[in-house]
Amino acid sequence: MFSNKKITPYIFVFLAFSVISSKHIIIYNEEILVSLSFLFFVIFVSFYFGDTIKESLDERKKLIESELQNFLNLKKESYKTLFKIHEKAFLSYNIITNLIDFTTLKVKTKKAGSLTALRNIFKQEINTKLKNLSYSNFNLKSKLMKFFSDILLTAVLMKNQNSVSRQIKKTRAFTLISKTVK
Repeated sequence: MFSNKKITPYIFVFLAFSVISSKHIIIYNEEILVSLSFLFFVIFVSFYFGDTIKESLDERKKLIESELQNFLNLKKESYKTLFKIHEKAFLSYNIITNLIDFTTLKVKTKKAGSLTALRNIFKQEINTKLKNLSYSNFNLKSKLMKFFSDILLTAVLMKNQNSVSRQIKKTRAFTLISKTVK
């Protein structure tokens, strides 16, 4: 049951303890008794329950390793997902930047085109107004010329009529005078 190899260390420890106690190297007080009790408890538990504790700790180790591996896998997957999201965000940023540049260019082009078109429309409107004004000016000139010609004709006729009527008056006056003289 007991072999010499297993008992020898216990005998050596017991003899060493006895010698140290007898020489008063170890003084027995509360702290020493508690320390010795704890030491013997640890030795007893490891001797009789060492395999059970080892199996329990090994199971716990495997459980912790699997949880750690799951955590690392989840972390790796989340990093991959975050990287994909970052790539999409960066791509979206580039697309939006290109879209803004394109839109700005198109707006400038349309603005320049619309300014040219607006200038052309403005020129056409001004030309139309000027033509209408010149046509109305021509009508006004022709009306003024007709009016002045009518006035001139009337004035000439009036003057002519006045001179005729004077002559008639002179002739009448002359005839009257000649009648009266006769």
